[in-house]
Amino acid sequence: MIQFFDNNFLTLDNKKLSEWLVKIAKNEGFVIQKLHYNFVDANKLYELNQKYLNHDNDTDILTFDYSVNNEISAEAYISCDALEENATINNQSIESETLRLLSHALLHCFGHHDKSPDEKLFMRLKEEECISMFHVKQ
Repeated sequence: MIQFFDNNFLTLDNKKLSEWLVKIAKNEGFVIQKLHYNFVDANKLYELNQKYLNHDNDTDILTFDYSVNNEISAEAYISCDALEENATINNQSIESETLRLLSHALLHCFGHHDKSPDEKLFMRLKEEECISMFHVKQ
């Protein structure tokens, strides 16, 4: 089950997004059991970052991964403010940046990290691969 708690922020179809996320997981050998995406403001995400990770900085996304083996169970928190800012800075549409962050959370659940420069590069390449999958006709 995939759910989006977005307060009407999302402009993309939830059903199409869910099908896309399931396809990404399947291609990587995973099954999605429960995946919640929560779209929040920057202040809420900052509070969560401090409370749960002891990080004193802004971020665009936090992923809490409860997965076991290849069964995905997770919740992601996405800053609408940071998403819009990232889209502007990177000359991307809101929709494209949304896809990037949705896939980013899922990639973390597959065990991918983004701490080192090499990991960040790999993660970006995987995000781009996922985004291109969304635009392929089914």
